[in-house]
Amino acid sequence: MADHITEEEQIEALKRWWDENGKQVVLAIVLTVGGYFGWQAWTDHVEEKTAAASLVYQEMLDHISDTTAGDVVDADKQVEISQLAETLKQDYSNTQYAFYAALIKAKLAVESTDLSAAAVELQWAMDNAGEAISENIARLRLARVEAAAGNLDKALQLVQGVDAGELKSAFDEAKGDFYQLQGNAAAAYTAYEAAMMGIDAGNSSASQLLQLKISQVKPVVSKTVEVEESVEQDDAS
Repeated sequence: MADHITEEEQIEALKRWWDENGKQVVLAIVLTVGGYFGWQAWTDHVEEKTAAASLVYQEMLDHISDTTAGDVVDADKQVEISQLAETLKQDYSNTQYAFYAALIKAKLAVESTDLSAAAVELQWAMDNAGEAISENIARLRLARVEAAAGNLDKALQLVQGVDAGELKSAFDEAKGDFYQLQGNAAAAYTAYEAAMMGIDAGNSSASQLLQLKISQVKPVVSKTVEVEESVEQDDAS
């Protein structure tokens, strides 16, 4: 009998608990299940958009690959490529395909000597890059376009005070180029030396190019200084 009463008390206690907490439990279950299916739907949506964007991007590449290596893309193809790029930028702006589309448009604009249009595309790419490395790639290219347009102060602003990560050597070399164009040989030398420090040991071509640039801005030791150093050495001996 005691066992039976205890069981009834347990049931009553469960009923009271359910009356007090049942709605919250059901709500928690609904939210959990709903959140799962909501996340799944969002994931499916992203995958579908990415797949659609890849098709548009591939069509862009097909137009480019039809052009003979070394030739400038003709006007008709540039229009088609531009339209496809705009589709990616407007409808699929959160994908890397949109970022690469903007880089391609910028490259074509540079080849057509339209530096203003190239700067617009690279600024868009920089503002919409999903990763730091992508942003830095766009930033560096934008800086070089601005320098080519004669906007050296703006070019330097773009590459200064930036955590360039694995692109640090490229950023330092760009600084050196911009300083040299400004006629600031000392600053150019310092920047090129920093760039040399970051080059991979096996990258001989990049090293040779930097050595050439360094030789053009390396400070020249005057004859007076050389004589004074020689005298000091003789006195020391």
